[in-house]
Amino acid sequence: MPIFNAGRLAAGRDLAIAQREELLAQYRQAIVAAYGDVEIALNTIAGIDAQRVAQEEEARQAQRALTLAEFRYRAGAETALVLLDAQRTLYGAQDAVAQLRMQRLQASVGLYRALGGGWQLSEAEAS
Repeated sequence: MPIFNAGRLAAGRDLAIAQREELLAQYRQAIVAAYGDVEIALNTIAGIDAQRVAQEEEARQAQRALTLAEFRYRAGAETALVLLDAQRTLYGAQDAVAQLRMQRLQASVGLYRALGGGWQLSEAEAS
């Protein structure tokens, strides 16, 4: 070990230690951010699932209401307007269920990405 290089070698060692500490801090920050992303994705999925359960029950009730309105319409106890309104309510509830299913799929993709899975759009999907 040359006598006159001691200061330079010590400074190089100190620089390497400082760079290592900086990289470790960045790594820890990335891990914390990844855990946060996963937690957000899981909470999103849980919320959508709860909404979907409630919306599916609403759709079942709307189907029952439509069936009852059809029977009453055929018996002459209801107007066509009531029947059409029951149909509209059912279609709206079914549409909401479909929207929630789409949101669930999108949230699943978000979870997959948060867990480190790659997701690349094909050229057709990107355009």
